[in-house]
Amino acid sequence: MAIATATVVPPDVLWVDPTQVLGDISKYVLGVNHGPWSDLGAGNIKPAADSGITFLRWPGGSWGDHNDIRPSYVDNYIAVARNIMAAEPSITVRMAGSTPAQAAQLVTYTNTGKRYGVRYWSIGNEPSLFYQEFANWNPARYANEWREFALAMRAVDPTIILTGPDIHQFVGDPVPVPQEDQARDYLAAFLKTNADLVDIVTVHRYPFPVDFRCQTCPYPSKAMLRDNTPEWDRIIPNLHKFIREATGADKRVGLTEFNSHTSNAAGGKTSPDSFYNGIWLADVLGRLIKQRPEIITYWMLKSRTAGHGLMDSYNLRPSYYVYQMYRRFGNQLVFSFSPAQYVSLLAAKQPDGGLTLMLINRGEPPVSLPLQIHGGDSLKLVQAYLFDAAHNAEAVPLPAFQNGDVVGLPPESVMLLLLK
Repeated sequence: MAIATATVVPPDVLWVDPTQVLGDISKYVLGVNHGPWSDLGAGNIKPAADSGITFLRWPGGSWGDHNDIRPSYVDNYIAVARNIMAAEPSITVRMAGSTPAQAAQLVTYTNTGKRYGVRYWSIGNEPSLFYQEFANWNPARYANEWREFALAMRAVDPTIILTGPDIHQFVGDPVPVPQEDQARDYLAAFLKTNADLVDIVTVHRYPFPVDFRCQTCPYPSKAMLRDNTPEWDRIIPNLHKFIREATGADKRVGLTEFNSHTSNAAGGKTSPDSFYNGIWLADVLGRLIKQRPEIITYWMLKSRTAGHGLMDSYNLRPSYYVYQMYRRFGNQLVFSFSPAQYVSLLAAKQPDGGLTLMLINRGEPPVSLPLQIHGGDSLKLVQAYLFDAAHNAEAVPLPAFQNGDVVGLPPESVMLLLLK
């Protein structure tokens, strides 16, 4: 009988082993949130179409908790998702202030009347914050009412995929972070009541400010953003563990809202519209992809004034170019390792057999390290793209490269290499 051996990784080397296939990457990891309050204008149409976004959560955020979704809103949204962006649509029905019958009616309009065939649906947004806005909400009430909504919606269309509960914060470490507040109680009650109905368990995460209730707290420093990203290695595994402990089985999972900071402000050195927040996003997205969730949706597609959007009414934000880098990434994850503290490495095969490498340097000094690809002596570097302070996800001249050569990474940069 063959005995499996552990991978021996050479020290001080960027290491990739394409023979160790870790699994397929979901096509819905390049998602964003969108909503009726921030429709696309004429200047947003082409960038949205070229964005590479694959999943559109709508109406993201608390808007859907305070407004009824009109049929015209659905028609406009589907036109954006399908005709402009070619993205998979997802609809969140209103829960607080609504009824299961109203939710079922929306499914009927969307999938029976209009035949839009929207597969992904959720019920309410961030119920762990309901108790702050609506009277008499608690985890048990939420879990029971979610079930009533879900059954009514499934009675109309049994094929829909239900996601939830979209709690407002989750890390899942043994010692809860302050922002998790009542979130774990809502998640536990939800799973115990609705594990048989929910298809994908979804949570949200904004690490700053540390006190979620402080909306006037300053932005994190560069060092705080840089040192936050390892946290995202734990969130998805912790969520799987939480689900298994609560239900005795596992579920597919997703992160349906995330960004660095909850504030809507813009223009700061580390605000969500800043260049360094783009570097943070690139590293966090890579770490999440390594954990292979079903859905990842950034907050958000467009914002007129707040810094969260990939774009405003007229301009593209640095985060937009992060998506431009990842849209060229492969779809089959393979083993990779970086020995450097502030350098991350992600590797994947493309359907045509090409190998893509994403190298992220979130530190200020440039870094040079040998890149070794197991069995890769016959591979040739055919394309290289760079996102840094001087390059917006642009193709750059190909350096001479043979397997084992040193690769130079500029300070605070993302580099994508394609080898065939």
